[in-house]
This record gives sequence, C-alpha cells and structure tokens, in this order.
Amino acid sequence: MSLASAPRFFVLLGLGLSAALPAQQPLTVEQAMDLRTVINPRLGDGFVAFQVVVPRPLADGPGGSRLHVGVIDGLDAAAGGQAEPRWLVSGKDTASSMAVRPGSRQVTYVKTVDGKRQLVGIAVEGGEPEQIATTPSVSSYAWRPDGKAFAFTSIDPRPVGRVAARKHGFKPVIVDEDWRHRSLWIWEEGKEPRQLTKGTSVFEFHWSRDGKKLACACAPRNLVDDSYMFKRLHVVDAESGAIEQVVDNPGKLGMFAWSPDGSHVAYISAADRNDPHAGMLYLVELTSKKVRPLTRGMLGMVQGIATTGNGFIVRESVGVRTRLRHLDASGKDQWIFEPKAPRLAITGVDTGSVIAFTASSRTHPGELFLKNLDKDSKDVVRLTTTNASLANAAFGEQSIVRMRARDGLPIEGLLIKPLGYEEGQRYPLVVVVHGGPEAHHNDGWLTSYSQWGQLLAARGYVSWYPNYRASTGYGVEFCKKDHGDPMGKEFEDHIDAIDYFARQGLIDPARVGIGGGSYGGYTAAWAATKHSGRFAAAVSFVPFVHIHTKWMTSDIPWEFFYVHYQEKWPWQQPGLLDDRSPLNWAPQCKTPTLLAGGTSDTRVHPSQPFMLYRAIKFSTETPVRYVQYPNEGHGNRTNVYRYDYALRTLRWFDHYLKGDGERRAKALPPLDVEYQLPK
Repeated sequence: MSLASAPRFFVLLGLGLSAALPAQQPLTVEQAMDLRTVINPRLGDGFVAFQVVVPRPLADGPGGSRLHVGVIDGLDAAAGGQAEPRWLVSGKDTASSMAVRPGSRQVTYVKTVDGKRQLVGIAVEGGEPEQIATTPSVSSYAWRPDGKAFAFTSIDPRPVGRVAARKHGFKPVIVDEDWRHRSLWIWEEGKEPRQLTKGTSVFEFHWSRDGKKLACACAPRNLVDDSYMFKRLHVVDAESGAIEQVVDNPGKLGMFAWSPDGSHVAYISAADRNDPHAGMLYLVELTSKKVRPLTRGMLGMVQGIATTGNGFIVRESVGVRTRLRHLDASGKDQWIFEPKAPRLAITGVDTGSVIAFTASSRTHPGELFLKNLDKDSKDVVRLTTTNASLANAAFGEQSIVRMRARDGLPIEGLLIKPLGYEEGQRYPLVVVVHGGPEAHHNDGWLTSYSQWGQLLAARGYVSWYPNYRASTGYGVEFCKKDHGDPMGKEFEDHIDAIDYFARQGLIDPARVGIGGGSYGGYTAAWAATKHSGRFAAAVSFVPFVHIHTKWMTSDIPWEFFYVHYQEKWPWQQPGLLDDRSPLNWAPQCKTPTLLAGGTSDTRVHPSQPFMLYRAIKFSTETPVRYVQYPNEGHGNRTNVYRYDYALRTLRWFDHYLKGDGERRAKALPPLDVEYQLPK
C-alpha cells in the first residue's frame, strides 16, 4: 500500500458517539470519565484490527471499562478516506487479548466460556464469535506464524487435596507460598492441548518465524516480585519442550523479538540489577550466547520492539517525546520517525506492509494511525476519532518547559496553562507527580481520573507535570539519581520548579497544591508534612508513608531492595528511612491533606494512608480526610470510584487553593460530593 498521495491526517467520523458539545466548552469531569482510548493495533492481510477502552456508563452500574474490537478492512481504501470501522465486539460485550490469526481473515480474543477463559474467533466481515479450541483456562496466547497452532499460558491446577478442602470452606491464604505456576501450553489443529513447561512460570513468549521455537520470559515463581526482578530470557523447543536460558539479563526484563532469520533475539533489559526500568536494548546471538548492547549511553529509553521483514521496529521515549526507530537484523539504525505536526505520544505499534500505531496528542487520547514502513515517507494517516465531542472542547495551552535544578541538573516537564490565560496574572498551581518513580510524562494526553490535566485548566489552574530526577526517558544514570536518597534532591526539583514559575510571575506561591498516586502519593504526603509551609493543599492517592512497614507489607520487597535502596534491608538503614517517612513528620503538617486508596491494595497496604490520616488528625488541627475505596487495588478500576476520586480531588483543590483569606484553616468540604447520576 502507498500512502504517498494520502492526506496527511484523515479522520474517520460516524462512530455513533454522543453529539458534540457547543463550540469551545471547557472539559467537564463527566466528559473526561467517558473518554475512550484506542489500543493494541494489529495488522492483518489488508486490514487492521484494534481495541477501544470504553468506560462503563454509570447507568450500567459499577464495574470496570469494557474492551471493544474494531476493524478497518481495506487499507488502500482507508488511506484514501473510503472506509469506516466495523465493530466486531461492542455494546456491553468485552474482549481481552485481541490478536489476528495469521493466514486468515479472523480476529481472535479471550472470552469466558463455562467458567474458563477460552480462545474465540470472529470473521473480519462480522458475525458471531466461535470457540476455536477447548483448553485449560487461557491467561495469554500467541499464534504460531502459520496460524495452525497457538501457544498459551495457564495457571496450574490446585492440588486435589486443596480443591477438596476448599469445597468445605477451607480457604486460608499462605503468604508467599499460595501460588501456582503459569505454565506454557500448545494447541495444534487436530490435536489435544499439551503442556510444554513445568516448574517455571512463563510471563511473555513469542514464536520464531519458522514456528519451531518460542522465546520466553521465565521466572522461578508466579509472584509479582518475580515478574519484576527475576524474569530471564529463555528459548523453548516447541516440539520437545526443552528449555534453555540464553541470557542472564540483570534485573528487569522488558519486551523482546526474534530476528527475521531466527538467529538472534533482541530484548529490552535493565542495564544492571539496580536499574529501575527495563529500557536498554540488547541483541543476543543464540548459538554463541554473545550479547551486544545496542543503546549503551542512550539518554532515553526503549519501550517496545517488534520484528519487521528485515529487522526490528523499536518504540522509544526521549524525554517527553516519543519516536519509532527501525533497525536492520544486525541492530544497525536505518531510520527514525518522530511525529511532530502535531506531536504524538506513541503508545503501541504493529508492522506488516505498513506500520500501524496508536498515539495520543495534547488534544485527544489514543487513536489509530498508519505510516509507510520506508524511511523516506513521512505521510501519516489518522484512521479513528473515538471522541467526537473533543472537537469542540476548549483546551489550556500545553507546552514543554525545561529548567535547571539548583545543582545544575536539567529538568524537563509539561506545563498546562488555564483557559483564558492572561499574561501578568498569577494563578494557583497544582504539581501533578507521576508514580514509580520509574515512569515519566509524555507530551500527549494528560487528562484522566488521576491526572486531571485539562480539568485543572478548565478550573483556572496552572498545572505542572515534572519529569524529576529518577524519572525514566533520560537514560540510566538519570533514573538512578534518587537511589539511597528518597525525597532528597528529587523533591528539591519540585521546589525549584515552583520557584521558577513564581519568578516568571506565572503562579501565586501561596496557592500551590500537589497531588499524585503511589510514589506520587508518597511525594504529596512528604510535601504536606516535611515541607508543609510550601503547599496549601495536597492529594495523596495510594501512598506509602512509612518506608519500613510499606516495604515489609508490599508484594515487591525484592524490587525495593535492588532498585531503590542500595541493596540494604530496612533494618540496615533505620536513620535514613525514618527521616524520609512522612508519618514521622505528621505533627508539623499544616497542609490540608486528602488521602485515598483501595482496601485491597497489595502494592501499598491500606494501613499506609490510614496511619498518616490518624497521625495528622490526632497531632494537629489541620484538615485531613481519608477516603477508602472498597475492593480496589493499587489504583481505581471501577467507574464509580474513578468518578468519585476525580470529583473529590478537584473539589479539594478548589476548596483550599481558591478564595481570599486564610484558606488552610477552612473546615473540611462536605462529606458528600455531587454526582451527575443517571435518571
């Protein structure tokens, strides 16, 4: 297919969404909670399939988002603006793990059938889904390149005695022991499913092009910590099940892909076991086991990789920007594509005769795009518009800001100005801190239930999205700069940014709020306690507040040990961890603080925000509130609780950052928030 004569951006309309708002209307919370996002592009023979994350309407009751499946058939027609999506899964149905079956016009996904997750297929032309095979319950799967077999993982069954005991109500959970392996299986046409691995847990896997082997990420146990820190790259023979470790990759392992001829595997790995993120690219020759680094010294990170006809397509982040890079089979650079007009934050990619990718921008969540695979073509075709109402929404100006911290380190982030911004006027500021801290903000869509973006702009705030030291996307050295120094210089980066914006006359330093989740929640709790004099309001979501107890009650203790704390356990560094725990500074809190979290959080135990709530409440007169979300984990998945958290956050900032006089002493806002409930 050629995109050379196609319009640079073509938008497919008519998706049956809600009517557009009147021109230039500020984004509302309700509108933001209803926004859809395109993910998981999958190319087939002449078509592209994709999924859409569809928030569940409140009228349908509490629940998580649904995953719809669309397909655009006829890529040549799509490039010329003559095709619209056909919806294979829509309405109240949902489809997980969507893929295209090779050599067919069939899209497959996982659906629960008689209590088991089974693989089903549906024709590109539409119709009813049909079960492809009867197998043990499918966790994840991948089609063999000939389309006549698929590999899948399944959780091993419980021992017979334990099953019998459970029927009588005996269901104790034995901590760190009550797990079962995630084993690899194969289903082939005309044959019974057969188990390929035993005694190891397989988390990701990819077929070689000849269908004889699978590259696998294996770990000793099926535990979260093992999936973080102890996955190693193996190759499994698809016939015999013989398994061989090919790389002792240090620390975290990311995505990987076979070379076209099957002689190498390119993989994304941590540079060492203390590296917070798998972000460097390596190439291993399978016969000799020789490893060659491809991105040593890169001031960015690799986030995804896929095989092309003659090499690899790599998705990278460099600071707040994203790009695609094509390598030949030996790992040599061929070309780089960085979308700039408009700038896009690329989130997913698939390759065939063209490149299909999903990306967000400053004015929309993820959408589907196509691009030619050759280096000279810069034409990009946009294929979907899933949120038609945004065409008439008013947006605050979003820009990249770079500054230097007090020690001279360059710091980058994204700034959103309020609607109707007037130069010379000082505005309240909200610092929105990402979690991790092994994460970063990209220059794309920044509005969600927990990030607020354009919702803050609509309410008259400047908001700042910093990639502070310890963020990813700036190289290995940069993201290690908080090691052994939590809330040290990394927090000074936030203070320096506030002072920078105050010197510019952009913000009122007496009306600064801060918010974030997980490590961002820890940051907000630290701001509200140790640095209370600088912050007039704080929102701390799923935060840890006492490092010792967080560490020993989390599902990632080894990740804490290797990545963040210099390979020392809490009892080996009591002074540092006591000093950097917000709980110990609670008596000096003067910042009105909203705490929130789920009752089923295994990453940060619910006792963490609870302890800080009680400490502030009993030792100060400072307004504090703790909101618990039943059965939610490390972040809210349920529509009603996402909506509630967004409403409470924005109201908290309005209550304590707006208005005249001493705002810190204001009584708590009302217990209830005003929901726009379905009739």
